[in-house]
Amino acid sequence: KRLVQKRLASGELVAPFGDMTVKCHQHYYITTLPGRQWPKIEAFITWLREQVKTTS
Repeated sequence: KRLVQKRLASGELVAPFGDMTVKCHQHYYITTLPGRQWPKIEAFITWLREQVKTTS
């Protein structure tokens, strides 16, 4: 959540399931439907990967 707090606060991103979180100590997963191409989702995944590289 730390990676996206500013964007959540500004409304640029939304939490689709409210304040629900998944607790995971080792890994996080982001998936898309097989065979579907959604440019905005792919852009978000690319951005997220870059954020992980710079904050890990």
